[in-house]
Amino acid sequence: MTDFHADNNPLLEINTSFNDYLNAHTRSYQDHIVGGTLDYAFDADFAMRQKIAGFSGWSRLYKGIVSNDMPNRVKRYFQSSDSAGSLQYAKAYEAAKKCSERLQISIPVILVRKAGDTPEIMSLAGDGVEPCVVMTADIAEECTHDELCYLIGCECGRLQNRHTAFNYAFTYPGISRGNVADNPEDAKSGVRELNYSLNKWLLLGDVTADRAGIICLDNPSDFTSVYAGVRRRGIPDSFGNVNKDFDEQAVRRLYEALHITPVRDLVLGDEVSADERRVVAGMEFIACEVLYIWRPDFSSHEGHVGNKQSLEIRCDIIAGADGSYS
Repeated sequence: MTDFHADNNPLLEINTSFNDYLNAHTRSYQDHIVGGTLDYAFDADFAMRQKIAGFSGWSRLYKGIVSNDMPNRVKRYFQSSDSAGSLQYAKAYEAAKKCSERLQISIPVILVRKAGDTPEIMSLAGDGVEPCVVMTADIAEECTHDELCYLIGCECGRLQNRHTAFNYAFTYPGISRGNVADNPEDAKSGVRELNYSLNKWLLLGDVTADRAGIICLDNPSDFTSVYAGVRRRGIPDSFGNVNKDFDEQAVRRLYEALHITPVRDLVLGDEVSADERRVVAGMEFIACEVLYIWRPDFSSHEGHVGNKQSLEIRCDIIAGADGSYS
């Protein structure tokens, strides 16, 4: 009797592989895959993750994250959170629907948990669980439609580009956000090297996520003001920093000066913050042809756009990626 049920149990035929799930969900945007990565993704982000994947022990850590840690965390969030839908947290749900349509993915599960001391939004995916975006209630209830499209779009981009395991690695002992050695040579040992590289990756991954968020905005050229609004709400960046005093106009002036600067003369000093670099890199994407391939309904206000190769060279310098993943 036991053997009969085992042979005919339909549950045994369900494919719970995380990688197979993601591969199945790339079919709708297959035309946007170039060289194994999405056309809008920041090349330096992919290169740094490839470098990290080659570290001794990363394969085992990655497997533990996607097979055990994230599925368990998702289950806990399901037990302690409310699912957004048309009748509950409808604004967040509608924004998620729009993001999934524009990024050509299946809509992730949107979970809303009780607000804490700090507003928070994250994305999680693992073996045997549906990819989900988890946010605190203050974000779901208080953010504008544009802010939700940007924030949820960023998290959908992280899911789409398989960032989640790299972000989750910061929960492990010895790996902390913002903890980067002044001299890379000081980090060339075990966990310290992984910690150093993951922190260098954070800004590069943000550039990719921001591009997804920009694609999801009703008007992508509103990115800078939307980003400033998110910062004013005290939502932390990837390093856990809260910058409520983000100077939108100063960053616009910085971009205007840099955008007309030839690549050979493009230099950003240490006084330019990670926040400012991130936004300038996002503004560069708005002037790239890739955006208009994803958003044919949106016309370039400048009447002309640059190509992806030029964008990546400029963003390497802006984000400080040049040489950081060699």
